[in-house]
Amino acid sequence: MDYRYSSRSGSLQQSDWSEDQVLDTLNEASPGNTSTNVADIAGPGGSVSRRIRPSFPDSEIRRRLRTVPKSLVCVLPASVLWEHRVVPIIFDQIEDTYYIVAQDADDIALMDKLSFLLAKNVVLVPGHADHIVQTLVRLNLKSASESADSMLSEFTDTSVSSRSADDDEFLSDVAPASERVRHSAKRSRAEFRRGPNPESNVRGYDLYSSNSTVRKTRGRGMLYYTIDDGERVLRTSLSGERDLLVGPRRVWIGRNRFEALTHHVAHPGQFLIVRFLDGSQQHLPGPAELWEDPRIHESISTEDCLQLAAREAVVVYSRKSEMPSETDRRLVHGPAMFTPQPGEWLHSFSWHASPGGHLGVQKIPNSLRFQKLWLMPDQMYHDVPDVRTSDNAVIVIRLMVFFELIHIERMLDSTRDPIGDFVNAATADVVEFTGRLSFEEFKQATGRLNDPGTYRTLLSRAEQIGYRVNNVVYRGYGAAESLQKMHDQAIEARTRLQLDRATEEQTQDLENYRLQSQLSRASMRRQEQSSEVQHAIEMDQKKRVADLEHAERQREFERRQREATDQQREAAMQRVNQIQQQHLVSLKQMGVDLTAYLTQNRADQVIELRGQATSPQLHLSSRSTEQSSPNAESEAD
Repeated sequence: MDYRYSSRSGSLQQSDWSEDQVLDTLNEASPGNTSTNVADIAGPGGSVSRRIRPSFPDSEIRRRLRTVPKSLVCVLPASVLWEHRVVPIIFDQIEDTYYIVAQDADDIALMDKLSFLLAKNVVLVPGHADHIVQTLVRLNLKSASESADSMLSEFTDTSVSSRSADDDEFLSDVAPASERVRHSAKRSRAEFRRGPNPESNVRGYDLYSSNSTVRKTRGRGMLYYTIDDGERVLRTSLSGERDLLVGPRRVWIGRNRFEALTHHVAHPGQFLIVRFLDGSQQHLPGPAELWEDPRIHESISTEDCLQLAAREAVVVYSRKSEMPSETDRRLVHGPAMFTPQPGEWLHSFSWHASPGGHLGVQKIPNSLRFQKLWLMPDQMYHDVPDVRTSDNAVIVIRLMVFFELIHIERMLDSTRDPIGDFVNAATADVVEFTGRLSFEEFKQATGRLNDPGTYRTLLSRAEQIGYRVNNVVYRGYGAAESLQKMHDQAIEARTRLQLDRATEEQTQDLENYRLQSQLSRASMRRQEQSSEVQHAIEMDQKKRVADLEHAERQREFERRQREATDQQREAAMQRVNQIQQQHLVSLKQMGVDLTAYLTQNRADQVIELRGQATSPQLHLSSRSTEQSSPNAESEAD
């Protein structure tokens, strides 16, 4: 029973198939579809993503490596050439593509890295690592971090077992003698550390391979056999009796046979498979050690445990001890380190899958083989080809399905290939949906392909086999070349009309904008003029009110000034009159005739009342009269 379990987790992107195998299968499925050595392959979105590498004979590759110019090789840094063992040999200016010899032509990551560095298309051509290194040495290319001699010594250390006689002769010419001696000593030390070949530990005499001369000389002498510390040896006498000797020890050889026992160790994450001569078997999980004793052991081997991450599980089968004809089934969920018991085996799944990359929509039967179920949500691309509408238009529907494994037991009891079931169910739903619509109706109804209710068969089948379809995304459609050409022409005409309409609308909008701008400016101008007039009126009114208030305040001020002046003048006159009155009173008291005193011929006209109160007499006189007739007063009397 094989206990070397697969480490694949069941992801749809972990297909065992290479790109060449997928292309060969597709070509076999379509015999009329022939391709040249260099052809464009369309990806999920219809874009060109990679080129099939050309098939160069090995002799042609070696000839080009011997004659490649240094100017072409130096398009890449020397450190990159040495690190990945690559040499550019051809640059196609028409295709804008570099053809680069690499020891692993299927390394997609390397292809993407070189394409990024060169900013060109890259096609990897398979070549031998020794031939690539010979070319780099011939061109005397040195990386920035190490010399050519150190890289050459590294190459001889790692690739000496795969060199041919011609390559050895070439390296003997370019490598220094000191490097060859150092490499030979390093290889001898490595073989001494590895110990004897396990195949030489057979029952019988102490047989060692020819590459373990040091250990053979140390253990077996002419008279004595030395057992080192930590080793065990099985001694067999002529009578066939066997006993175990544990070192350190030195024993007489005599006529005995000695057989060194093999020490088996299982580290954490490993386990020992111990098969006994009686047919029983035992598994010892690490850390553990055991010496293989041919008296009781048939074989001992070390295997790695199966590592289960979170959301991973394996299906384990085993025979019932009480009824060997029946089988038990159990599930082991991660995170865990699974160590099988004797007689247990894992369920191996073989599903539809794709190799990923630009061939991610191509589902190949039995291309995904694994033992660990992936319980995390997953997704897959699926193209439904040759779908006919009601008016016989043939199209390709592109979908993306998101799903998740919910019930493992139901899946095991209901299906052998759930991905194949998804593909068939989704195809049935798409064909049923598209068959009722014409091509124009289909284009108007593509939004319904994003509705999970459209995929009744897919959802029903997923539930039956223990899965849950979380979502189905419509990624577009493709049509035949003739239909696509007509569709493109219709789209072009419709787009042109829409552009013309948009242009005319923009023109009219521009005219409307200009007119609205003019009207807006005129309205703003009128509003501004009205505001100016209103402002002028308001300012004039304010000015008039201010002038009136100022004039009123001025008149009030002048009136108050006059009143104050009159009051002052009146007060002054009153004081003068009072003083004059007091003066006159004092004069009268002194007997002075006040009339004569007051007049003193100073008045122009004198009005005088004489006589008693009952019969007063009025006398009028003027200065001229008095001067002309001094006796007028007496006459008047």
